[in-house]
Amino acid sequence: MRIGPKNRLWVACLLSGSLAGCALYHAKPLPRKPDLRAGIAPLRVDVSNIHLPGLKPHPFDPAKGLDMTDMAILAVVNNPALRTARAQARAGEAQAFVAGLLPGPQINYSLDQPTHQASQYTNAYSAGLAYDLTALLTHGAAKAAARASAKQVDLNLLWQEWQVAQQARFLFVACLENGRKLALLEKLRDSMQSRYAAERRAYTAGNVSLTSLGLDLAALQNVQTLAGSVTTGRNAACRSLDEILGLDPGATLNLVAGDDARISPSRSVLEKALAMLPERRPDLLALQYGYKSQDENVWRAVLAQFPGINFGITRGQDTSDVHTTGFSVNISFPFLTGSTAVVHAASATRNALWQQYQQRLDEAVSEVQLIRADLSVLERELADARATVPDARQMLTSARAAYAHGDLTAPAYYDLSMAVLNRELGTMDLEAQQQQLQIALETLLGLPPQDLQHPVPADEGQS
Repeated sequence: MRIGPKNRLWVACLLSGSLAGCALYHAKPLPRKPDLRAGIAPLRVDVSNIHLPGLKPHPFDPAKGLDMTDMAILAVVNNPALRTARAQARAGEAQAFVAGLLPGPQINYSLDQPTHQASQYTNAYSAGLAYDLTALLTHGAAKAAARASAKQVDLNLLWQEWQVAQQARFLFVACLENGRKLALLEKLRDSMQSRYAAERRAYTAGNVSLTSLGLDLAALQNVQTLAGSVTTGRNAACRSLDEILGLDPGATLNLVAGDDARISPSRSVLEKALAMLPERRPDLLALQYGYKSQDENVWRAVLAQFPGINFGITRGQDTSDVHTTGFSVNISFPFLTGSTAVVHAASATRNALWQQYQQRLDEAVSEVQLIRADLSVLERELADARATVPDARQMLTSARAAYAHGDLTAPAYYDLSMAVLNRELGTMDLEAQQQQLQIALETLLGLPPQDLQHPVPADEGQS
């Protein structure tokens, strides 16, 4: 079979055009071992590339200890879930970009070779180029929907990054506060163990009663029980903190209290933030763009009801060596094949997204108001507790002196000691709850519009 020069040109153009835009395949085997770091020493953090709301110049120096802001920085840089979310976001953005592309033209070519023919006959061919003009009509809506979908993916990632940073701060408070409580309990436990050992020697020598020794032992066991419970809570919070930072369980972190104390917003500030909630919360903004994308899809479905036109040009040659040039027009009528149902389905999806947004907005406002009410009650309780702690400590000092002089019975002294201890531990709990509620409130209020950007660049987050 012979292909003429003109036909060879058609085939070459067809092959070249189909190969020019092709991407190559590269294998990427799955990992076979975990990617958890044993510590933070190998991490390199460029703080200048990190944007956290309210983040002032903050040198990152683990040798001096890690404060709450350091935890937020490490979380957005090294959190495994965020690395996965960033990869998924890039995939979603790529899919949205593809969805907004125009379809390519349709090229066809056929060749017929006569068999058992006389010598005057030749090969026949037919070549054509066609395009669906309807795609041009709906392309604007499709492209707008793709752009809105890509923005939705980006904002959903920002919301996840914001939540992870705040969760790291939340766990930092729990880990640090439990560590402070444990240090207090361990100091008291060591003192009580020494005193119990001395009381036991005195009891053996017949200098103290069995009742007094039993009270010493009961007090020591109470403190040991409290220390064990606090140790369990601290270990759980610190392990969760290691997990959110992408560290190996049990990694040692030198946590220190920083100067990042929070103040509850005033009523006027809170009301203003609530009024701007649709512009502050990345998840609400993401739903807005998702709704916009679907709204464009509804418009696209409406446009697709118009008759579809496919126009093409053809060139051919028959076996008698007669050359022809022509065109083709194909018209389809979508309204005869259920296009109205497509519009109704797209509209129903848009209605569902509208309701989802309204529900999320209602929940967001309710959650903020609930936490603000809880925070007001907690702040009053904390103020009352702090006011009584100095008096309780002074009372314990006086009771200790009275007990040493024999002016106070052992049961009364130990009851008073445990009451003061529980008051101090309760105050620590209230302080931690206050910080955590303030972090939760800050999270729910979202970000000021000028801070609606990712904490770290994409390449930094993937390092």
